[in-house]
Amino acid sequence: MRHRPTAASSLELQAAAPPRSGKPRSAPTLPRLLAAAFVLLVPAACSPGGDDAAFPSRPIEIVSWATPGGPSDLLSRALADAAPPHFGGQRVTVMTRQGGAGAAGMQYMQGRAGDPHVLGVFTASGTVNMATGRIPFAPEDFTPILRIQIDPFLVAVRDDSPFRTLGDLFEAAHARPGEVSVSGFGAASAHFLGFARLRAAAGDPDVRWIAYEGSADAVVAALGGHTDAAHTNYNIVREHLRAGTMRVLGTAMPVEALPDTPSYADQGYDLQPVHWRGVVGPPGLDPATRADIRARLMAAIDDPGFREYMERAALEFATMEDADAFGAWMAEEVTTSRDLLQRLGFLDG
Repeated sequence: MRHRPTAASSLELQAAAPPRSGKPRSAPTLPRLLAAAFVLLVPAACSPGGDDAAFPSRPIEIVSWATPGGPSDLLSRALADAAPPHFGGQRVTVMTRQGGAGAAGMQYMQGRAGDPHVLGVFTASGTVNMATGRIPFAPEDFTPILRIQIDPFLVAVRDDSPFRTLGDLFEAAHARPGEVSVSGFGAASAHFLGFARLRAAAGDPDVRWIAYEGSADAVVAALGGHTDAAHTNYNIVREHLRAGTMRVLGTAMPVEALPDTPSYADQGYDLQPVHWRGVVGPPGLDPATRADIRARLMAAIDDPGFREYMERAALEFATMEDADAFGAWMAEEVTTSRDLLQRLGFLDG
């Protein structure tokens, strides 16, 4: 199993004019009359009241720019399975468009402005990439619709690790600066920033963050003894926990599947860093259409099959009061991520 790091760095090193008067009008010719009739007919055929324009009038695309098989991709597919009955029986498909830290998928959505049949799964990683400037987009370039879930972060170690609590891990880091290492996804990612917040709450010990191309690779690194711990999510370590080869030192929030594992707050670290995921539309969706899509998605995520997926993955529902609140959340995430990255030296102030 491949577990090649992309970077190794300490946290310290580590967005129609009227006719002109005075000119006589010519008599309308037959071609002109036919053209005028065509202009009048087209709006009638394309009006919202027409059968062809009733939403949804064709299959729905869910655009995913995540790694196939990863948590965001799994959300896309769970939605695609649950959504058809709530979207007039239309087929719902997942279109994977990777590349450019999500820019490829976002660019595709930009090209479908105003089309309610194209939706995208947006995540915390997207706002971090906006904050870093890796992608040339901002939250206002999309139509926020519905935040669906949060995925609490956690810290996991090998079963034979000497660390039994988060306090043990950070105490060792204070005692041996630069010797304790934690693996996770990305050099400047939502995972990295989540751990940076936890580290700050522990008094900023010198912990080396070892960045990997995927969360599964980061966990394999900790399992193989290449790092002292992994900062990730439950669904990534679940099978290792079941096999008894790993333990969890703490979770950002209580996880039902880990009833005996203390949260960060239980251990004196008053914060709850999470990864989150939701659905956005392309730019230019009108408020009524956005409300319609949101209502349909709310019904879809209440589907028994979707709820089973959420429970199986130990994810928490995290819908907000309305779509505007979700949009404000995304904008705030960009701002806070940019501020933290600047403090850590990743971005110029």
